Amino acid sequence: MNKYSVQANKINRRKFVKKSALGAAGLLCQPAFSMNINESGSRKKSIQKTDTHVHLFDLDKLKYPWLKNASAINRSFSLSDFQEATKEANVGNIIFVESGAATGLGVKEARWVSSLAKNNPRIKGIVAKLDLSQGLEVSDNLKLLTKLKLLKGIRCAFLNNAHESESLKNGMGLLASNNLAFDILVSPGQLENVTKLVKKCPENTFILDHMGNPDIKAGEFSFWKEGINKLAIMPNVNCKISGIVTKAGNQWDTENLRPYLGHVIDKFGPERLVYGGDWPVVLRASTYLDWSTAFEKMTHELTDDEKLKIYQQNADRIYNL
Repeated sequence: MNKYSVQANKINRRKFVKKSALGAAGLLCQPAFSMNINESGSRKKSIQKTDTHVHLFDLDKLKYPWLKNASAINRSFSLSDFQEATKEANVGNIIFVESGAATGLGVKEARWVSSLAKNNPRIKGIVAKLDLSQGLEVSDNLKLLTKLKLLKGIRCAFLNNAHESESLKNGMGLLASNNLAFDILVSPGQLENVTKLVKKCPENTFILDHMGNPDIKAGEFSFWKEGINKLAIMPNVNCKISGIVTKAGNQWDTENLRPYLGHVIDKFGPERLVYGGDWPVVLRASTYLDWSTAFEKMTHELTDDEKLKIYQQNADRIYNL
C-alpha cells in the first residue's frame, strides 16, 4: 500500500473500505435494485461539490459523431439544462470536459465554452480536446488554446500503443510546461499501458476519468482492480469518481457500485480523488440527482475533512482553479 492509501487511524474510512471489500467478494451474485434517493442519512451534512466532468452539446455549432449511437442523449444540452438537473444536487463550480466533437473541432468547442463562461462564473475550467500525437500541429493548436484563461487540461483518445509514441511524449512535455493536466479516458484493458506512459512522464498531472471504466454491469472486478493497483502507485495520477452508473446500467444500485468506489478510495486515498457528474451521459442510466445522492451516501462514512478534499479541494489543486 502506497503513501496515499488508507491510514490505520482513519476508523471511518477503514470501515468503509472493509465493507466495500466484502461487497466485492460477493459481487457476481448481488441483486440490482432501484435506489431510493430519500434514504435516511444520504443527504445529511452535505458539502457542496465541484463537478469536474460536465459535457455540453450544441448540435447547431458542432458535430458529435458518437451521439448517433446514443439516442437517449442525441440532442443539444445547454447550461440551462444542467442547472435545472442539478438544482437539488448541491453542485457549485464546474469543469467542462471536451464532449467528443468531431476531429478538428477541439479549439472551436473550447472557445464556445469560454464564451459561455463570461455569463456563467460557475464554469471554472475547460479540459479541451487535442490529439497530442499530431506533432507540430499540437504546438500550434495548444498556443490557440492557451489563450483561453480557463484552459486547465487536455483530453484525447488513448490508443493502445500510446505509451510508445514519441510524439505523444513530446506533447505531454508541452502540457507540463504549460501547467496543464491530462484527462485519461480508457478501458480496463488499457490501464497497463497507461501506467507505462505515466512512468515516462513524471512531470505531468494525470486524471483517470470514470475510475477507468470498470465493467460493473458484467460484474468484472479483479482485472480492473489489478490495473488500478499498478496505476495508483504513481503519485502524479488522480482518479475521477464519475461515469460508474452508466457502466452499471439502468438497474444500478449503490451496493453494486460500492466495491469499486471502495477500492479507489483505498488505493488513491482522499487526496487524489475528485467528483464528476458526467452530465448528460449519466442520463443513459440515471438522473443526475440520483447519482449525486448515491455518491453522497457512499461517502457518508468518510470524515468531513476527507469529504471536503474529494468534493472540492482536490479539484481546486489538481486543475489549478
